[in-house]
Amino acid sequence: MALKYADPAHPATAPGKGSLIVSVLLFPVHIVGAVTVFVLSVVVGIPCLLYLYLFHRDMLTTALTPASKPSIEKRSTNGRHYKDSALLQRAWERPVGQLYLDRQLEFQRREGYCAPTTLRNVLKSIPSVPLEHIPEAQPGPWTAQQFQTKLDSVGFTSSTIVYGNASYDVFLDAIKRSNDTNVRVAMNFLHPALFGMDGPSFLPHVMLMAILGGHFANIVGYLEDVDLVVVFDVNHDYGPYLVPSTRLYEAVRAVDVQSGMPRALIVSDLVHPTR
Repeated sequence: MALKYADPAHPATAPGKGSLIVSVLLFPVHIVGAVTVFVLSVVVGIPCLLYLYLFHRDMLTTALTPASKPSIEKRSTNGRHYKDSALLQRAWERPVGQLYLDRQLEFQRREGYCAPTTLRNVLKSIPSVPLEHIPEAQPGPWTAQQFQTKLDSVGFTSSTIVYGNASYDVFLDAIKRSNDTNVRVAMNFLHPALFGMDGPSFLPHVMLMAILGGHFANIVGYLEDVDLVVVFDVNHDYGPYLVPSTRLYEAVRAVDVQSGMPRALIVSDLVHPTR
């Protein structure tokens, strides 16, 4: 019998009565903190945006152009919703989807854990990897190259990076490989390129966060007949969803400020293939 998808338990525990009281008492502190962050983001954001505009305009255009589009939550593709349950179920019932479900997917415990959590999901989906060989999630921003190095160091994959400045055809060929049980595909992409900016685009801090909003996620498969990529987002607010390949291509093409390179797909061939 095929395994069914169910949302993984979120690592954060539900707040008890004591923690609720603490939250209420700390509410004014949170307000002051939010105002401080807003002021600093404006003070810092304007010079940063000006610098990027003058010297690294590609970082602005590759990020802000797709991030200015409506969120995939608000528009359908060929009549398909981004959370179309029938299509998602079809993806989970495929061999690769079953491998991801077999040893349970994980959500990141909090912000900053998307890369190591995505890496853990890749390794857990490979039956030959002992659970004790899977590294614990450690926070910190990762580049695609750092992800590749960390993943391959475990010894069960040989990975290739497909950067977003590759042609769309090369990108799509890599996406299609996610349907192969002997391949896993992860990605580093610009999250706002799929879900839009978190506020009015004329605010400096909103624009800056749209540029810096990098994220890692697992690609579970590709539904070629409807041209939809199946993504498992390790952020529990999103989870699994469907995105058109061209829209995802734009999200991966966005330049990463940390590395100065476009974001990327990490395509991993299994060293010990599953037959």
